[in-house]
Amino acid sequence: MMSKEYCRYIRTYSELEGLQHAHTLVYCGAAAAQGVVMELRQEQDGRVRRSAVLLQDSFARAMQLLRYLCENSVGLEQWLDVLDDAGQSYELLENAGEAGTVPDFTGKNLEFCAICRF
Repeated sequence: MMSKEYCRYIRTYSELEGLQHAHTLVYCGAAAAQGVVMELRQEQDGRVRRSAVLLQDSFARAMQLLRYLCENSVGLEQWLDVLDDAGQSYELLENAGEAGTVPDFTGKNLEFCAICRF
């Protein structure tokens, strides 16, 4: 099986009583035949919410966007607005949680790209 370029950023947030619940945001991207698949996943209290898009752009550009989203702690509620503001065209991938719709972002058969380390 052939490896694909892959990138993942993880932001964790602590429980701060009265201010925020503990949660994790996972920003993922992988090269695909049709472009680049990007996913933003929020994990909180054992539940996972996710959203995924297909970008018709270069992997390098997609990873810049992914890093921007992570460094600015952009959440599920805002990330599509940020892509719109950046002038990025994308196709929303429905049923992002279903097998086969979005790459398995666990890292199996994927190799980290050189630009996603920080």
